Amino acid sequence: MKRRLKELCILLAGLGGIGLFVLVSGIAPINASGGHWPITRWFLDYASDRSVDFHSSGIEPPPLDQPGMIRLGAATYDSNCRWCHGRPGSPAPVVAGHMTPSPPYLPGTPLDKEPRELFYIVKHGIKFAGMPAWPTQARDDDVWPVVAFLQQLSQLDAEDYYRQVRVETESDSAIERLAAQACAACHGTATSPAAGPRVPLLASQSKAYLEQSLQAFKTGARHSGIMQPIAARLTDPQIAKLAAHYAGQTQVEQESTPAAASDSEPTASDEQIELGKSLAHRGDRQKKIAACVACHGPGTIERSPDYPKLAGQPAWYLKEQLDLLQRRARGGTARVDRMHSIADKLSTQEIEALANYYAQLPLEN
Repeated sequence: MKRRLKELCILLAGLGGIGLFVLVSGIAPINASGGHWPITRWFLDYASDRSVDFHSSGIEPPPLDQPGMIRLGAATYDSNCRWCHGRPGSPAPVVAGHMTPSPPYLPGTPLDKEPRELFYIVKHGIKFAGMPAWPTQARDDDVWPVVAFLQQLSQLDAEDYYRQVRVETESDSAIERLAAQACAACHGTATSPAAGPRVPLLASQSKAYLEQSLQAFKTGARHSGIMQPIAARLTDPQIAKLAAHYAGQTQVEQESTPAAASDSEPTASDEQIELGKSLAHRGDRQKKIAACVACHGPGTIERSPDYPKLAGQPAWYLKEQLDLLQRRARGGTARVDRMHSIADKLSTQEIEALANYYAQLPLEN
């Protein structure tokens, strides 16, 4: 018995010595040009699939057919993902194809992943595969539109794809062309609607607020995996010009969608609208909640340009922002802390009432 134990120890020591030699000598190749051995590829793929399945269990997807969700996901994919995974009508990206492992070319390829698994991959990325994590872990609501789009991508041809992600402009203005390229697919223009109730309307907001918000996204002070990469690509002069451009626009009217409504649910009740109106115009003295109109309008009161106008904004978006403020998951400009204490005092019913009240108001153009 002692002899066998001794032999085993010698064997393990020998294997350890060989492993140490391989590690220190550098003879083990790490070049991506050589690819993986088939057994290595199988092992990594199998381990990855099992890990994603295990860690995504329990994730409950929201309805993925909500208005504008696929269009928002398409624009995000075109901004962040196509460089590695391709787009319909174009060949697989050449540079990404020489990564090891190479990213899958997604157009025309039905995905064998459930929505919860796609969500986990998009949000958390995959180690040793070049698949990055989502730019912020605080905003699950940003990730689901991409999941919704990925489920449809294999069915799209080039024309369908570009219809989702491109807004054409005949203008020779450099800033209008930049707005069409970087912003309009999601936020719309003066003549085309935004990509559904998850997206704020930018036209007629103050230049100061828009510029501060883009700078907050650029620095990461405001959290969004959709907006942070876009803002990071913009120079400070471009941000200033885009803010001035949208501040001078008149927004096309949007179809209002109640904050808690779906196709099968009723719209906001008169009582809910009245509650929202009361909170917006009078606040709640008992809870020490100031009237919203003092900073956000509407009305003729002189207001700071550092605060956004809320009238006519989508109810879903307004509700989500208040939810994020309660969870300290939104971030924002230098004054965002003032909203945390206010959001903390609002009940779910009051948040929905405020969102639905402001959504049914006309835009302050």
